[in-house]
Amino acid sequence: MQTADSTTLSPVQAQVVAALAQGRTITTAAAEAGIHRNTIHNWLHEPVFHAAFEEAQREYTAALSDGMRDLAARAIETLRSLLDDPKASPSVRLRTALAILQRPHFPKPGWHLPVRIEPPQEQQLVDSFAEMEAGHRAMRMTDAIEASTPIARSAPCPCGSGLKYKRCCGAASPGKFTPPNSAQRAAA
Repeated sequence: MQTADSTTLSPVQAQVVAALAQGRTITTAAAEAGIHRNTIHNWLHEPVFHAAFEEAQREYTAALSDGMRDLAARAIETLRSLLDDPKASPSVRLRTALAILQRPHFPKPGWHLPVRIEPPQEQQLVDSFAEMEAGHRAMRMTDAIEASTPIARSAPCPCGSGLKYKRCCGAASPGKFTPPNSAQRAAA
């Protein structure tokens, strides 16, 4: 397999690789480079260009991850200084403590700091709470399905997702049957 060497790419290709690695769309990268977007699609099939793109994407992701670790460390230090500051008002200290205890990812395991900071036992506890929540949502959905009244398609989904039923759990269910009107019957 060929390795990506920056000297094998033209300056325009290197510009496009950098733009794509940073998450820009192909259309935007093409407009910035002054080329047609199909040219980029053709370049992506070339092994050297594709390898350079993947390497640039890895480097950009690593730089973002390092930046997030740095920001997370600074945020923790800020929270620590707020908690330790005797001049801080009790309400500010309370909100700081709650912000630490109720991190956004607590019930939802999808978002975390770059590295989890809980000890393994606490990680298991948080993960088990997430599993319990998922089980509770499934139970609520089962109860709603077993109820005698049908769920309106535009009603909030009983699973608790916050979405409409038709966009969540009801997406796979068939719609209600509506008989054809007279104009449709005449056309048939």
